Amino acid sequence: MKRFILDTVLCSVFIFSLIGLFASVTLFKIFDIFDPVGDMFSDFELTDVVFSQLLEEPIADENIVVVNIGYQDREGIARQIEILSRYNPAVIGVDVLLDEPRSWEEDSALVRVLTESTNVVVGEKLVNLNLQTNEFDSTLRPPPHLASNLELGYVNLITDAKTQEDLKMCREFTPMQKVKGEIHYAFPIKLAMAIDSVKTRRFLDRENEVEVINYKGNVISFTASNSRMKYFALDVEDVLNEQFTPDIITGKVVIMCFMGGYLGDVLTRDDFYFTPMNERYVGKAEHDMFGGVVHANIISQILDEDHIDSMSTRNGILLAVIICLVNVFLFKIIYGAMPAWYDGITKVLQLLEVLALAALMIVLFDSFNYKANFTLSMIVIALSGDSIEVYHGVIKNLFSKEERKKVFKVKWDFLS
Repeated sequence: MKRFILDTVLCSVFIFSLIGLFASVTLFKIFDIFDPVGDMFSDFELTDVVFSQLLEEPIADENIVVVNIGYQDREGIARQIEILSRYNPAVIGVDVLLDEPRSWEEDSALVRVLTESTNVVVGEKLVNLNLQTNEFDSTLRPPPHLASNLELGYVNLITDAKTQEDLKMCREFTPMQKVKGEIHYAFPIKLAMAIDSVKTRRFLDRENEVEVINYKGNVISFTASNSRMKYFALDVEDVLNEQFTPDIITGKVVIMCFMGGYLGDVLTRDDFYFTPMNERYVGKAEHDMFGGVVHANIISQILDEDHIDSMSTRNGILLAVIICLVNVFLFKIIYGAMPAWYDGITKVLQLLEVLALAALMIVLFDSFNYKANFTLSMIVIALSGDSIEVYHGVIKNLFSKEERKKVFKVKWDFLS
């Protein structure tokens, strides 16, 4: 039994060694031919199915209204802020980078409006992340004459994209970051704080460096008839012509942001993201949500206190180790007791295990807002059956002097 357990442990170590080997970037360059297939699935997570297919039709969030700024200059943006301020919103968030000064004609109206406003939060962008300290070196923010007394919140969202044209998949955000030792808060955090500081503080007390966004809905069907509407949206002319009722604005969070030249404009890629709510959750072809609407979803999550907890990396590894040991122990019994049935039985068990973990991931996410990390466990299951045969047929024999001799005693008759 001691030898059997030792073999189980060593075989498990062998499986994790294989995983480490296959995870090597250098090794995967051999498989560049499969890049198109890899690209199709690179932006997919199993939990996307919950957002894309299983969510119920949302109830409109009456705490938030999203306003399109379109392609207006700063004078036009100032005019929108001035009009919206008359209706006493709780806070106005301007998701626009105003980091570069413009001509006095452009800036003067905006300076006047921002100077008179006490409830405006303007976006800034964190730049130059120092990987050693995990702090940013600087920010792109409005010059002093524009925002000397304004609240600022950073608008950075987490994606792997390097340019606007790249796929910008957004699943997570950081509530706070440090810039040269000073704490800066995210744009939606600042807006949520203005309407309910108690709930926002409870959210921050979770002390998660990264939070999963619990998406609720969109503002309009940009790319699909099934795109869920949750947030009231006003277009450029709606605001300038005051074509709305006061109750839409009064006491609400107003997010001013770019959503194309008009609501429904899908030709632009500026500040346009893929989200898990995209109907095409594999091989996405069209962006589905503007950045300002992503911020709206984060605010809803905070105000509803409907957060997503995630399995830690450590627990994911621990679970994979336990599953690996159990699988190897069970499969070795089958390997010794029923060698003729081994391949068939183990393949069926592996398939059932992977399907069970996939189903469990979806149920935990959908019913309990818990994002389980079973990826490593699934890889371990997929490798365990064949790895045992390789371990016994090759690895163990390499360390046996008698078995090594047998290799050289083989009569290679077929070569003669």
